[in-house]
Amino acid sequence: MKYRDLVQFEAVTEVIQLLKANQKESAAQLVETYVISDRMADVILRRILPALSLSEGNKGRGLFVVGNYGMGKSHLMAVISAICEHADLLDNIKHQAVQEGLEDIAGKFIVIRQETSATKMSLRDVVLTDLERQLADLGVLYHFPSLQETTSNKLLLSEMMELFQEKYPGKGLLIVLDELLDYLRARDEKEIILDLNFLREIGESCETLPLRFIAGIQEAL
Repeated sequence: MKYRDLVQFEAVTEVIQLLKANQKESAAQLVETYVISDRMADVILRRILPALSLSEGNKGRGLFVVGNYGMGKSHLMAVISAICEHADLLDNIKHQAVQEGLEDIAGKFIVIRQETSATKMSLRDVVLTDLERQLADLGVLYHFPSLQETTSNKLLLSEMMELFQEKYPGKGLLIVLDELLDYLRARDEKEIILDLNFLREIGESCETLPLRFIAGIQEAL
């Protein structure tokens, strides 16, 4: 008899890609393999959950998931977005208090997952162009005009959410964006100002709309 006959381990995946959570089977595995410490449980229940809740009277907000490379940011965002999208995956959460707390947002959202790439587009165009494409796949047809043709991104997001709610009444829309630092590193000072202003507009829109936004970023920013 050999040791491998007595003990078996799952291979450890060092880098988690957020977009894997687009497939429910992969999302279920990501939820099941996520180890939640008591400290992380406190972060999820006291910081993430209140920001995402669609409960009446609750003001949502945008979230940054911050940490160094390999610290589990993408895995955490994949888990949270998977629960928001699929209520039945709640049973895969291994921490009892977190499982109970996340019932408030489980299955309440349509989720749009995004990753930045090497591009010269503004952050606004990166997010909204991909959002427009994925919404069309979901049956929500809305065109975001160029920055030169609009005076308020918040107004555009509000108009888009009206169409979204007609198609998906009672649902929230969750946008999850990963690898934000790699994108911002390639931007100059003036471009970053526009990018940060766009993030501010998204955050402010989350206060009044059933829209929520999460971005993953390394601490080096």
